[in-house]
Amino acid sequence: MRCPKCGQENTAGSAFCRFCGSKLSAPSKKRRKPASPSSGPVAKTSSPSNDTKAQGVKRRIRWGRVALLATVGILVAGFGYGGYIGYQAWQTLPSVQSMVSLQAMGQDSVIYDRFGQPVARLHGTVNRVNVPLSEISPNLQHALVAIEDHSFYTNPGFDITSILRAAFVDIIHRRAVQGASTLTEQLAKDLYLSDKKTLVRKAQEFMIGLELAHTYTKQQILDMYLNEVYLGDGASGVYSASKAYFDETPSQLTLAQAAMLAGLPQAPSLYDPLVNLKLAKQRQLQVLNAMVKYGYISKAQANQAYAAPLNLHPVAVDSANSQIYPYPWYVDKVIQVLEQQGFSGTQIFDGGLKIYTALDPTIYNIAQNAVDQTMNYNFGPSQSPDPTYQAAAVVEDPHNGDILAVIGGRTFSQPFMEDLATNPSVQRSTGSSIKPLLEYAPAIAKGYTQMSVIQDVPIFHVNGQWWPHNDNHLYRGYLTLRDALAISDNDVAVHLLHDIGLDYGYYFAKNKFGLPLTTADLHAGLGIAIGGLKEGFNVLEMTQAYATFPNNGVRMTPIWVTKVVNPDGAVVFQDSPHGTVVLTPQQDYIMEKMMERVMDPNPIPSIGPGSDATGINLGIGRPAAGKTGTNNGEADAWFLGYTPQLMVGVWEGNRKGEYRQPATPNGPAYGDVAAGPIWQKIMEQVDAQEHLPVEHFPRPSGMVYLNDISITSGKIASQYAPPQDVEGAWFIKGTQPTTIGDTHYPVKVLARNPNELWQQGCGAYVTTIALRRESDWHPGGPYIWDSRYWAPTKMCTPSTAPSKTSPSTSPSSSPSSPSATAAPSTPSTPPSSPASSIPPAPVVAPSPITAPSGGKP
Repeated sequence: MRCPKCGQENTAGSAFCRFCGSKLSAPSKKRRKPASPSSGPVAKTSSPSNDTKAQGVKRRIRWGRVALLATVGILVAGFGYGGYIGYQAWQTLPSVQSMVSLQAMGQDSVIYDRFGQPVARLHGTVNRVNVPLSEISPNLQHALVAIEDHSFYTNPGFDITSILRAAFVDIIHRRAVQGASTLTEQLAKDLYLSDKKTLVRKAQEFMIGLELAHTYTKQQILDMYLNEVYLGDGASGVYSASKAYFDETPSQLTLAQAAMLAGLPQAPSLYDPLVNLKLAKQRQLQVLNAMVKYGYISKAQANQAYAAPLNLHPVAVDSANSQIYPYPWYVDKVIQVLEQQGFSGTQIFDGGLKIYTALDPTIYNIAQNAVDQTMNYNFGPSQSPDPTYQAAAVVEDPHNGDILAVIGGRTFSQPFMEDLATNPSVQRSTGSSIKPLLEYAPAIAKGYTQMSVIQDVPIFHVNGQWWPHNDNHLYRGYLTLRDALAISDNDVAVHLLHDIGLDYGYYFAKNKFGLPLTTADLHAGLGIAIGGLKEGFNVLEMTQAYATFPNNGVRMTPIWVTKVVNPDGAVVFQDSPHGTVVLTPQQDYIMEKMMERVMDPNPIPSIGPGSDATGINLGIGRPAAGKTGTNNGEADAWFLGYTPQLMVGVWEGNRKGEYRQPATPNGPAYGDVAAGPIWQKIMEQVDAQEHLPVEHFPRPSGMVYLNDISITSGKIASQYAPPQDVEGAWFIKGTQPTTIGDTHYPVKVLARNPNELWQQGCGAYVTTIALRRESDWHPGGPYIWDSRYWAPTKMCTPSTAPSKTSPSTSPSSSPSSPSATAAPSTPSTPPSSPASSIPPAPVVAPSPITAPSGGKP
């Protein structure tokens, strides 16, 4: 390009002249059109505007090159970080010692309570009897390899595919998230390493596994693993486990028994067949399927083994290790929690750990005594180690999730050690205790108030009968949510779930309250409103959900183990409080006021006979709230209640849940009779011994109190509402009613016969107050208790003789006054047709629905 100043030619694209240094103009990148023959000479330089446009053109981004560079960067970073982890692991790698010396080096682990005091010692003297591989059933050897490390006989001590997959996940999360351990690496971890779950420890596990694989044969490694692995019930090694579960030697194990034992290393407490046979059978099936997959047995053999009896015959092999620990229900749960966090049995029992927990020994003893004393009173002293009638309880600090005590049944004894409080396979019918979680709290969250009115009038037909049935077979008419929950009215609960939406209630209870509901529960329909669930829940799950209420609407995750410290003083595990917001503080306060009414010591006025709250006899002399629950047949009874400081959940019932319980000295085994007294004893004694001050439920801001609400309309009481139907209540600001209710209205009746409506020519009349007939009721429906306050349906017949009308008014009359109006002439059946002055009620078509089980208070 030519310099405009000195005229010398420069290399194309130069910015400055190499002869005189003048700035050169950038050539235009705009493609020029060829000149037409008639045009003049073409300009040899670009215009300034074209130069500017050319300089502003951006270069095209080459995304393929960007992706390649990013991939290279990630790989370099990954290898760099992996190298750093490997260096750290090598620097602190322990020396490989002989198996004999290692197996003799166990240290007791100690469990501490919430106050830092030791409460139990997990013995380092391991219940182990070594046996050679030749005396261990091939079934067990094959089962273990199939489920734990199917490439054991061919891999070099590690599985490269699993390692790459796990490494990628671990590096992304920058912590040990996914396992990839072979049997060799598991042996290395159990024998040589600490229980700290880190990337460095995973690297050490890999390195020591390589050393073991180099030093020992596959048969020797399998021999050491089978004699070392912890299999639950205090038994390390297959000999002790075979004796502990089946009273057999390892060589005599059947395929069914071998598959059961092979499934235990993953979580010995969880899959213990003596405690949780249902989950143990599920795990056994996984093992058998793995054996089929890798060619050890046929599908027919697997099916036969799964159906074969296990012949469980528990035997205490070593008295030192089979002893019952102090606070056994809690200690067993702590061991299970540690296993779920990745601690091996060897580490838990022989690792010299200091295990700090949330256990409160005083509360534990109070709860165990309350269970035993109440059950002995109701059903007599236990005559066997596994009594049919059982009870379980969980005590929680609702503000941080600490589980202070758990009682899995009547006095802990062998061989019965089934934890009925926390075992995931123990699923009990909730009865009415599900109502606050599935209907009432979701309704409040959706904008309902505690004074919202539902008509206690059945509208569903099931198998030719009206459904649902209230426990006392009484339908009351208009009911506020507050009163309906207090008396545990079934019909209102079903109406409410129908109104808010079955899907809405289901997902609220599942996702907010954390209840393990299933799609089968959803498909069961509206019956779940009163406990008609396909499975049910255990005491821990229900207690966790209810603990939301005394914690301002926040559900905390349960905490059993707060911290674990290894022998070197390093904290290798720690748990801290964390929760899920379920309700706003205002919504939660409304629920507390409603459940306080459940324990009202006075009959609830103006809603008919038998209107006692279900917890009327369960007061503890301080503010408390809760809910009862009973399923059909009284096989399950519940009480879940709380104070501002403490949450206690109690279940009582038939251990297997298959048949009705007999009546107690205080009546049928309902929630308030069978489970409620256990709750009451625990609360009263804990308050006294722990010196808990009396506290009221804190009222948040944004609340409004109104004292003139009609309990038949849920709105501001009109001038016609009788005084006994007017009550006060708290509302979330913005939800309080602002209109006047119209469920009461004046009506003229014949003075000489108040069962007839007056019209002109009938003689003297009086004006009385009538209750507007419920719109949900239709002719042919069952009798409604408050129909006695409806206006008469029969019109008087005018007299043919001339007569002077003498009106007589009684404006102060009310439906509850004897002079107001009489009950219908046929008390078992409501009037067949309404008067013209009364709004007609629509006929509601019956909805197809299946009648549920459950549904008592």
